[in-house]
Amino acid sequence: MSNILMLNDKGVKMRKFLIFVIAAALILPASAQAATKRKPKYEVVEVTSGGTIKGKIKTGVKVSDPSIHIKIKAKENPLETKQEKDTCGENQKAFLYEVSPAGEVKNALVIVENVKKGKAPPKTDLTINNEKCRFTPLVGIAYVKSNYVIKNSDPLLHNTSIGKILKGGVRRTVYNLALPYKDQVITKPNRVAGLLNVKCDAHPWMRAYIYSSRHPYVAITDESGNFEIKDLLPGTYSVRIWHEGFEDIVKEVQVGAGKTAGLNETFSVARTPEVLSGK
Repeated sequence: MSNILMLNDKGVKMRKFLIFVIAAALILPASAQAATKRKPKYEVVEVTSGGTIKGKIKTGVKVSDPSIHIKIKAKENPLETKQEKDTCGENQKAFLYEVSPAGEVKNALVIVENVKKGKAPPKTDLTINNEKCRFTPLVGIAYVKSNYVIKNSDPLLHNTSIGKILKGGVRRTVYNLALPYKDQVITKPNRVAGLLNVKCDAHPWMRAYIYSSRHPYVAITDESGNFEIKDLLPGTYSVRIWHEGFEDIVKEVQVGAGKTAGLNETFSVARTPEVLSGK
């Protein structure tokens, strides 16, 4: 009797295994076909007679650049405390608002958001330097499949935490790298697109911002608020203008072949980033 039961058990198991194999055989080709048909998020193509978006970004709100008061926690070794105070100072200019007398805004990101295809992005790495207890650059552009080059120019322990800013202000950490030594360099691949911020847990006033892009159609305004984005295929694009000290502006821009579309915008609402709000 027990032998018959064992044979029945084996038969059931064999039937289950055959059903699994048949189901997998049916599912896998469909999955492979779907993967083959799936289009890339951005397609690199040759661009001839591309169009340009060019303009100037200003503020209609009177703003002034705040000063950051720096508090250094005492270390067990007084020499380490002195070294940190000497390196970081007691106050830093925030560089939150770099605005010309004419209201022209520096360090605004101008992002063409709905680009499906166009030129290949530059093969350029982004260097983020910890220098005198601040990150430089304050605002930078990185490209997916390039690298982050993280450097510490200070004789202090810094950590460079790069995080993607999600909806609702939620932050997802991409890298959190400790750099305890002066002139230490760490290189990491960039695989995440979108708006990211950079923090140092050891020095909470330190901050920077990165737009990581799959395409080359992103710019940062200069000291006169000017920007230019070239070689766009003809079409209608959604352009986001982002700055840490202002509410975003989003505009649709029509780009024609070989034409220049003007985009001159003025921020109307100021905001204080959390890192400088004292929260």
